[in-house]
Amino acid sequence: MTTNDSEVATTESASDAPAREDTVKPETGSEQKDRTRRKHGKSFVYLGLKECDDALRKIDPHEKQMSIQGFARALGHNAPKGRFNHKLDALESFTLIEREPENVRLTPLAIDMLYGGSESAKAKARAMAFLAYADFKKVFVECPKGQDNQRSHIEGFIRAKLGIVNEVDRFIKLFLESAGFAGLLEGTPNPKAKVIRLRTAPMSAGQPPVVNSMTSPSSEEYAVLPLEEVETCLEAVGLSDYRERAEVRQRATGTFKLTVSEGKITIEIDRPIRIVINPDDLMGELPLILKAMQQKGLKA
Repeated sequence: MTTNDSEVATTESASDAPAREDTVKPETGSEQKDRTRRKHGKSFVYLGLKECDDALRKIDPHEKQMSIQGFARALGHNAPKGRFNHKLDALESFTLIEREPENVRLTPLAIDMLYGGSESAKAKARAMAFLAYADFKKVFVECPKGQDNQRSHIEGFIRAKLGIVNEVDRFIKLFLESAGFAGLLEGTPNPKAKVIRLRTAPMSAGQPPVVNSMTSPSSEEYAVLPLEEVETCLEAVGLSDYRERAEVRQRATGTFKLTVSEGKITIEIDRPIRIVINPDDLMGELPLILKAMQQKGLKA
C-alpha cells in the first residue's frame, strides 16, 4: 500500500522542512539496503525482540496505549512513516502491539513481558513473543535443543526454507540477540559464532511444547532445564539477577532414599543442579554471588 505523505499532519513551520528526517533527500546506505531487501528476496523484521522491548517502554505503562504520532516522535521520527512503519511491523510480528487508526495499544502479551507479576511470568512472555514471529520459530524448531547446531546448516535453512537470501548474517544476528533476550540461547549472543546452542522453550497455554530432538542423555550428562524451571531454580538460590548470563542444567539421573514410617512413604531425591555464570567482573561478582546464596540458607 502506498502512502501520500501530504496527508500526514504536522505543526512544523515551512522553514523547518529542510531539517526534517522524512523530507525528500538522497537515500542513505541503510535505506538503499532496505529497498534492495524488498526487491530481492524475502524481507524480515527490522528490530530484534530486545529493541522492541525498549521501544514499548516509551508507551505509558498505565494507559498502555499511545497515539501513533506520539509514538513516532518517541522513537525519534518526525512523522509516522518510513522506518517507523518498519518498527511497527516488527512489533506486530512479535504480537506486541495492536495498531489502530490513530493509536497503538499494548497486547496482553506485551503487558506480561513488560510488567508481569514475577520474573518467571516476564520470562515466559519473552519466549512466547520470540516464538510468535514465524521465521524465528521455524529456525528455532529446526535446531535440536541443548546440543551444537552448525551455523552453516542454519544459514542454508534460512536461504532454502525461509526465502531470505540477502543479509542472512543480519537475520542471524537478530535471531541470536532475540533468543538470548528470551532466555532461549545458551551462553551470550555472538553474531559470528560457528556453533549455536538453544534451550527448550517453556510450555504456554494453548500451545504444545517445542519438541526437543535430543537423544536421551547418559547418567553423567547434565540436561538443560526448561525455561520456567530455570527461573524457579535461580530465584530459589538467590541468583535471579544472573538469568541472562546463567546456564542451568540438572543431572539426567540421580539417587533417592525411600523410607516408610507411620503409614507414610517418604522419598528424598538427589539430582545435582549445575549453574554456570558468565560474569562481567569475576572478582567483583564472586562475593556477591556467595552472599546471595548464603542469604537463601545455602552453605558451601
